[in-house]
Amino acid sequence: MWIRLGTFRVKAGQLEQLRATYNERAVPKVRSHRGNIGCLLLEPAAPEDDQFIACTIWASRADGDAYESSGAAQEVIGFLRDHFAGPPTLKSYESHSAFILEPPSTKR
Repeated sequence: MWIRLGTFRVKAGQLEQLRATYNERAVPKVRSHRGNIGCLLLEPAAPEDDQFIACTIWASRADGDAYESSGAAQEVIGFLRDHFAGPPTLKSYESHSAFILEPPSTKR
């Protein structure tokens, strides 16, 4: 798997708009690309932390690179840029972990 993490701070008073834009515009755009497994907005749990993380998970590095080179990644950043309080940073990671993402069982 190939995981891309973009970190950024959000302008004061922009959180609700950021959430809406991320879920309504960014997620469908990312999810439409071949090999995308997930697209998540991670919000800080600690009140003193102001770093948000946008996480995309890809089946392979080639899929993540194809998304990046298609121009879609820059388009997604464009959707969100007005909500950023400073420039975002991007890091990529490779994972060889067993990966299963499914809802918890309702059976007990």
